[in-house]
Amino acid sequence: MSKLKIAIGAAGIAASVAYLSDKENRSKLKKQIDQIVSKFNAKSNRRERGKPVDIADAKMVDEGAMTSVQYYNEWQEEKTK
Repeated sequence: MSKLKIAIGAAGIAASVAYLSDKENRSKLKKQIDQIVSKFNAKSNRRERGKPVDIADAKMVDEGAMTSVQYYNEWQEEKTK
């Protein structure tokens, strides 16, 4: 490596350390990283919908939704009696 590349790298590391030494800057950076990760996870979850792997999960959710509807219908019938 040339001396210039080493100097630039060292300056970058020193600037990063100086910036991250402040607690507020660290928390800002952490929030930004968390936002990026959550956006990435949301996009990857959208791509996986509809795949055969998710059919069992979709069926389970569908059955769970029907259970609450059945409970509500029974409750309404008892209420009207």
